[in-house]
Order: sequence, then structure tokens, then C-alpha cells
Amino acid sequence: MTAFFRIESVHLETTNGTVAYTFASDLTVLSGRTGVGKTTLFELIKYGLGGEALLAPVARESINDVHVSIHIGDLRLRLSRGLASELQRTVRVADLVTGERLRDHSVGGDERPISDLLMTAMGLETGLLAAARGGRSTSAGAQITFNDVFHFMYIPQAEMNRDIAWSQQGYYEPKRKSVFEILFGITSSAMLHMRSEVNTLKSDIDNAAQSANIVRQFLADTGLTSRFEAEVTLADVQKQEVQAKASLNSLKLELSEVVDRQSQILRDLLNDAEDSLAEARHRAAELSRQREEYTVERLRVRSDLDRLARMESAGLRLASIEFSVCPRCTQRLDQRAVPADQCPVCLQEDIVVGLPATAQYESAQLQNQLGEIDEQVRIISEQVLQTARVANDRVALVESLTAEIDSRTASRITPRLQAYADATAGAERSAVEQDALEQVLRQWDRAEELQAEAEEKTKRRARMQADLQRAESALTRRKSELFAELDAEFQSTVTDFGIPGVETANISPETYLPLLNGQPFIEVSSAGGIITATQVAYWISLVTVATRRRDTRFPAFLLLDSPRLALNAEQDISSHMYRRFATQVAMVPGRLQFIVGDNDLPIGIDRNFEELTFSYDSPTISTVVHPGPAQVKTLGDATRPSDSKES
Repeated sequence: MTAFFRIESVHLETTNGTVAYTFASDLTVLSGRTGVGKTTLFELIKYGLGGEALLAPVARESINDVHVSIHIGDLRLRLSRGLASELQRTVRVADLVTGERLRDHSVGGDERPISDLLMTAMGLETGLLAAARGGRSTSAGAQITFNDVFHFMYIPQAEMNRDIAWSQQGYYEPKRKSVFEILFGITSSAMLHMRSEVNTLKSDIDNAAQSANIVRQFLADTGLTSRFEAEVTLADVQKQEVQAKASLNSLKLELSEVVDRQSQILRDLLNDAEDSLAEARHRAAELSRQREEYTVERLRVRSDLDRLARMESAGLRLASIEFSVCPRCTQRLDQRAVPADQCPVCLQEDIVVGLPATAQYESAQLQNQLGEIDEQVRIISEQVLQTARVANDRVALVESLTAEIDSRTASRITPRLQAYADATAGAERSAVEQDALEQVLRQWDRAEELQAEAEEKTKRRARMQADLQRAESALTRRKSELFAELDAEFQSTVTDFGIPGVETANISPETYLPLLNGQPFIEVSSAGGIITATQVAYWISLVTVATRRRDTRFPAFLLLDSPRLALNAEQDISSHMYRRFATQVAMVPGRLQFIVGDNDLPIGIDRNFEELTFSYDSPTISTVVHPGPAQVKTLGDATRPSDSKES
């Protein structure tokens, strides 16, 4: 059966109050001139369902929240989404049957995406990938979301006279075709998974081949043409290393034997001589330091003696002077009475005759000290000479012992030094070559692994392609029956519409797009009228066949924005189109919903449907005063939103 989907109502919370629309009828037509807000309302519905919509300035400036009540599958939900930047990534969900507030869902996020909720409610599997076909793609494909399904439910004004479900966007073709197949049951989740894996296996195979080429180029640069040649070379190098190490051990043994007993005795004597020499040199240095100290002391004593001599000389000179005044206070001395044998200056006993006893004693002590110092200097000087002689003897002994040891070992060690160096270098060179060869062998292993990996994945990809082909073949009969019905319905609808110049109309089983007179619809005419009429006929045919078959997931819902936009001069086509809308919903009352927006309706049609009429005085966002037709900037020519941003 077709997937049940119905928009029950839309509430807009604006800065000036609430605007509400209820869509109780199976066919609702919103009519009004360009700029009254029909496209704005449709885009807000898309936004409320979690899509990346084209939001008009009036919506961004005056609307706070969008609430869309829907009946989807067995659920009746109200989806609410704020327009403030911090609220745009969240959709609040309420169950209209129980009145319960459900957990919030994200827009484009990984945690509880609103897309998964809506897809599951429609009976569609989530997480499916739409891989490109043709054998050249290496991508697993982009994830199919509710927004991709909504492209089969909502034909916006910008696409009405241009395109069908973004069919002119080459990058979107894998998704468009996969969604078509899912909705009409001519593919399965297993087939989509296999198609993705076929592509990713190709990527793996290409990567393995590229890596194998790099490894093979590395091996070619080594000059070794095969793994066997590398193994033989490695064995030779390992043998060379063993031989070099054996030679090295033999030379070490020979050199150890050179150190015989006599040589060892000479080395011991040399060590003793070197120790004695060091001790003599240390003793000489110590004696020199002592002699230097005595020399300094001798100079000090000699200085003291000179000082005493100068004092004695000064006393003698003063003693011969007859003072008439005191040399200190300058008072006259010849006017006072001075006892005999007393000094006329200090009045103490006059001892001018002879030297003072204290000066003579100190001078004698210093003379004795000077003599002792001279004796010590003499003794130390003799010891310095003896120590120098001992040191010279030890130097001669060291030189003699060294010469004798060198003489004994030179003839036995020197010839072996070159052989020892050659053996060491040979062992090191062999080790380096082994590392390089082992690296080469590892690359041979890597090359074999990559080749085996590529072969295994190539076989696996071939099996997967065969399984995919069998799965597609199993659906051949259903697909053939489906397209026979689609072709018949589409031909009937196109004929009913009376599209000029079109004699045959069918839907391509390869592209799932209309063929007019056997040619792709986009190549038949660039005129918007033919494309618009063909597109409306296409969507009505799909919905009609899906509703009649009751074995598809195609949603029983169409939201069409301005189908008459390019048909102003084609009143007959417009009339047939609206007649078909009314007829179609009347055939399955309550199961199908059409919501159509148009500038005006064809003259003379039976208006057996709900009509919402808008004007510049009564726009769709009725709480906001319309600025007038001169200020209108339509969304019809706006840039198509990025699919990657849509949920």
C-alpha cells in the first residue's frame, strides 16, 4: 500500500499572533497573486518537517515558531521548530493521539534525527546509502533521508517548469533513482547495501593496486628481480657475517696471547716506576713550596733587624743633642733644676752611655732566628737536589721500560691491527646489508599480500555484482509490470492534458524520467509550459499507479506550487490538470491529499475542493502587513538549497 501522509494543519507563531491553516479536504487549493505568500507558506511547511527551506524575509523577521501537524503512517504528530538560530537544529515532537510530548529530535544531527522518525513512520528503512552506478564510482553513497523522499512529495515553484526531482543535478541522480526504487519496491535494502559495497570494494581494489605499484617500484629500484634472488643474497651476506665474526674472535684470542708473563712483569715495573716518578715530582713541589716560605720569613726577619738598627742609630744621634726646650711641649728646659745623672728631658736615669738593653736583646733574637732560617733553606735546597735526581732517574726508568714493552709487543700486535679492523668492518657491513635485504623481503611479502588482497576483493566484488544482478533479475517482472502501468497512466494523462506536439509518452525504466516522443522530456522543448505540464502529468501518474497498486511505499501526497505559472496561455491544459486533481482524490477519498498553490484558477472548472484565497490585503502571513506588490521579492528564483544541509 502507499505510505499514508497527510498535512492536517499548520500554525505559525508570529510576533503579532498566531496564523493557522487546516487542510481537512483531500484537495486544497491556495490561490492568490504572486507575492501573497503561498511559496513562503509551503517552504515553512518544509522547514517544519525538518528540511532546509527557503525562508522569506517576512518569515525570518516575524515568525518565531512553525507547528506542522501531520498524519504519517499510523502516527499523528505535531512537529514544532523555531526560527531563531539556536532553535533551528531541533524539532519538538508531540503525539496528537496521546497528547504526550515526545523527546526532541535533531535536524541533520546523529542523535534522534527527525528524518529517522518520519522515515520509520512511513515504513521506510533508515541508514540506507545511495551509491552511484556504472562501475567507476568508489563511494558508498550518501545517506537517504526523509528530505530526499520529500522531493517526491513537494514540487516547489522553482522546479515546476525546470526539473523533476532535481534530475538535472548529476550528483543527485544516485539518490533520486534509489528513492524512486525504494518507494516503488523495485529495490531492497540488501541491494542498496550490495551496491555500496561494490563501490567501496572497487576503492579498496584501486588502493591495493596503487600500493602494490609503489612496492613494485621500490623492489625494481633495488635491482633484485625476484624474491628468490633476494633470499639467496641474504644467505650469502649472513654467511659473510659469520665468517667476519669468526675472524674477529680469532684475532682477539691471538692478541690476548701476546700479553705473556715477562711483558706483564715489565708492565708492573713500569707502573711502579710511574708511581715513584709521580711521588718524586710531588715531593719536589712540596720542598719548593717550603723553601719559598722560608725565604719569605727570612726577608721579614731581615726587615725587623734593619728596623732595630735604624732605631739604635736614631737613639745615638738624639743622645748627643743638648735639648734647651722640650721636643714635645716646647717649654724651656734650661731654666729648671736637673739632678745629676738624670736626663734633662725625661728626668730619668741618664743612660746615654751604651745601647739600651731591650734593643740589644731583640736584635740578638732576630739574629738567631735568621741563622736558623738560613740553615733550613740550605737543608731544603739539598733535599730539592736529591729529589730532582730521583725524579730524573724515574723518568729514565719509565722511558726504558716503555721502550722495552713496545719492542716486545709491536712485532706481534701491529700486523694484526689491520686484519682486526677489516674483520670488524666486514661484520658491520654484513649486518647493514642484512637489514636492507630483510626490508626488501618484507616488501616482497607486502607485495604478495596486496596482490592477494586485490585478488580476493576482486573475486568478492564479482560475486557481489553477480548477487546484485540476480537480485535485480528477481525484480524484473515486477519492474516490467510497474513500468507498463506507469507508461499507460502517463500516456493517458499526457493525452488527457493535450500537451502540444506530444504523441507518445512513457517513463524510462532506466532513468525513471519522462520520455516524450521517445526523447528525454528536457530535450523535447525548453518551453516552460511543456515541462510544467509533463511534470504534473508525471507526478499524478506516479501517485495514481501507486494508489491503485497498493504494494508500494510511494506517499499518497502531493504539494505543488504554481503548476499554472507557465501555462497562462494554455487554459485547456490547466483545466484538464485541475479536473484530474479533483478526479484523482475523489476516486480514493481520505487516502490521498493534494495541496496546490496557484496564482489563479482556470476559468469554468468545477470548484469541488477547498479553496483558500489570498491577496495583498490578506496575505498568508496575515498578522504582518503586506508591503505591497512593488516590494515583493519572490522565492521562485532563489538558489536551490544545499542537499547536504537537509535532513
